[in-house]
Amino acid sequence: MKKLAIITIVLFAAAAMLVSASGQREDGAIRIGVIQDLSGPTSVWGNAVARGAELAVSEINAAGGIDGRQVELRTYDVRLSPQEAITAYNRLVDQDRVTAIVGPPISNIGLSLAPVAQAKGVPIVGSFIDPRVTVQPNGEPWTNMFLMQPSSVQYSEIIADFALTELGARNLAVMYDQTNAFSVSLVEPFRNYVNAHGGNVALEVTYTSDDRDFRTQLSQIQRSGADAVYLPIYIQEAVLTLQQAEQVGLDIPMIGGLDFAPPFTDLLPDPTLADGIYVANNYSDSEPQLVDVRAAYMDMFGEEPINKAFKGYDKILIIADAIRRAGSTEPAAVSRAIARTSNLRGTTGILTISPDNHQPVGLSMVMYQIINGEYSELGRHVPESHR
Repeated sequence: MKKLAIITIVLFAAAAMLVSASGQREDGAIRIGVIQDLSGPTSVWGNAVARGAELAVSEINAAGGIDGRQVELRTYDVRLSPQEAITAYNRLVDQDRVTAIVGPPISNIGLSLAPVAQAKGVPIVGSFIDPRVTVQPNGEPWTNMFLMQPSSVQYSEIIADFALTELGARNLAVMYDQTNAFSVSLVEPFRNYVNAHGGNVALEVTYTSDDRDFRTQLSQIQRSGADAVYLPIYIQEAVLTLQQAEQVGLDIPMIGGLDFAPPFTDLLPDPTLADGIYVANNYSDSEPQLVDVRAAYMDMFGEEPINKAFKGYDKILIIADAIRRAGSTEPAAVSRAIARTSNLRGTTGILTISPDNHQPVGLSMVMYQIINGEYSELGRHVPESHR
């Protein structure tokens, strides 16, 4: 009996060694979570991120997996609700035992998840650009929060520099949602850059997320004498803004961000309403790294991928690369490896993450102008201060 007990203990210990701190067996499938807005007001983004992640996982599995192990996705729809996002995160950690999570492109949700992820230890790779999502008030990075696209500071400085150097604008106006973390986070760095480089933000007008009539704000911009207007706003407000800008006769250059990228013009009653708008996007249609991914996405889903799809794809690349380098699916080890991501080639650029703020280093944006309802590429833009 004593010999049998010893054998049983040894077998139990050996089995326990196969289970990582995340609860995953080290010889089973690797589970990665996905938290996205799949049915809410920004579901066009969330579904694209989820599908991009699904494509990347299918390609990884077809190539033999990660260190011989297949990858499984566990996906939850959070309907743009921070509370539902927290519930989904807890379920992914406590029940699904995931190694890492593909996070949403929503800063409000990222802000709610940051302290939870800090406490529970499973990393999130997202595209929430408010720097508070990755950096704590004390200046230290949130241990388990990572951004894989330009932060709001980097992004707004690129837009501001483009307005000053390429458009020759000197007096700028800004319209933004004062109740939305994404929108608010883009205003101050834009203002600071413009003011520091010979320009002037002549007018800032705001609205709230419930507003649907922007004609008062647009009329103020019209009367301000601004050379151009920056619109760091969500896609649903962007559609209304363009329709109402025409009604009030606002006819100055408009500079939009990622929300003016495809499929934005498809949502307009007339795509030519967007003519003349300048758009910053994460990728270039002409760059070769997109060709195979775009073709595979269209083959799998029967539709053209939008920028969020490429971000979902790259988030999986970052997580998979970190798992390989860590040699483990234990979340803390993977989180440490993500913080050391360097020169990883993705669809949106060469991805290097700073361990100081968990934000990418040196990413540029690709500028487009909408002409006859179509996106015409102008090329990548990088301010001198970012080089």
